[in-house]
Amino acid sequence: MSEQAAPTRFSGKLIIGLTGNIATGKSAVMRLAADQGALAIDADKIVHELMNHDAKTQAAIAVAFGPHVRREDGRIDRRALGKIVFNDPQALRDLEEMTHPPVRREVVKRIEESDADIVVIEAIKLLEGALAQICHQIWVTRCTRQRQLDRLRICRGIDTETAVARIKAQPSQEEKVAQADIVIDTNGLMTATEKQFHMAWKRLPDPKLAGTKLLPPLPPKPAAPPPEKESASQSTQPIAAPPATAPKPVDRPDDLEIRRARPSDIASMLLLIQKATNGAVKMKRAELLMALSERGYFIGQIGAEVNAVVGWHIDSQAARIEQIFIHPLTTAGTVGLAILEEVEKSANAHVCEIIAAFLPDDAPDELRHIFDRQAFAAANKADLPAAWRQAVAESQPENTQLMIKVLRDRRLQKG
Repeated sequence: MSEQAAPTRFSGKLIIGLTGNIATGKSAVMRLAADQGALAIDADKIVHELMNHDAKTQAAIAVAFGPHVRREDGRIDRRALGKIVFNDPQALRDLEEMTHPPVRREVVKRIEESDADIVVIEAIKLLEGALAQICHQIWVTRCTRQRQLDRLRICRGIDTETAVARIKAQPSQEEKVAQADIVIDTNGLMTATEKQFHMAWKRLPDPKLAGTKLLPPLPPKPAAPPPEKESASQSTQPIAAPPATAPKPVDRPDDLEIRRARPSDIASMLLLIQKATNGAVKMKRAELLMALSERGYFIGQIGAEVNAVVGWHIDSQAARIEQIFIHPLTTAGTVGLAILEEVEKSANAHVCEIIAAFLPDDAPDELRHIFDRQAFAAANKADLPAAWRQAVAESQPENTQLMIKVLRDRRLQKG
């Protein structure tokens, strides 16, 4: 499903948001609601479905947390992943930011496709997300911490240390209870829980009179920029065929290393980007983790110091360099050139026809020089063959100049 472009309206349905900390009885309340004919949506189960069946989510998680959390059949090993995220609050937030948008889309889809007039959405982080905005009532389950521990150990077979870590990874129950319309205490027997549930259920308003709820749209993906008029500072040349002689190979220092980025490089990459842009480009850790799943990154370093980060990807026989950060600029002639060589090797291995690079309009001379040396030429989108033009239009950021290197010129020969 594509991301929502406008707020989603829900009318004629009564939507209950059910939340509570781990092992506080949410599933029992959900079963009772389903028995009453409600559409029961378990957001946590949707996350599990994504981890089992959605290739994009699986790839993003494996990149962010390491290939060992992904099984041979592609599914995510939730036990291995849990050992990471329940002991690292930042890692848990990263995981939530990855899974929130697809879960939200699936919840909307199920509500829209159902004829049920009462919907119950169970989510442990309901109150922290936008789904709470479409709920007419918030129900919260609670119990003592000892009850939580007992249920995790006895019912789910989790060892005490892991159970304690999972409980501690969540906000206090009081924060949820303070925002509740209905609180269901699950410390006692199931009959006591059922009695509280049925009392609350009988008091529900008529779904037809519940009122319309709006779900704000997800942030849109960056749109392709409109065609720009060529300025005097962005002169272009006719698209050229590959040069008869290849650029001279870069003389690489012995301690120069060019390699693909790994999740463990996130901190170094963020620091390099901040230095290279004087703080103008600010990326969050989760944003860079997601970017690693959508494009390739090359890192160039001399010794232990990272000097260059280049983000690029391949699609429709076109390689595209979308991000390039180098610091200090004095290393552009070594580290920067070496990375461009590696990009070209990969592009040739994938039988790409062109490499398109998007240089910021204010790119320093040191950066422009390395592209000139590698036989890139300024180009105008309008002069490109249709297939290349489409590939460029889908990726080119605003305020950038298009540079092209032709690897295979069959489209040019066709005119």
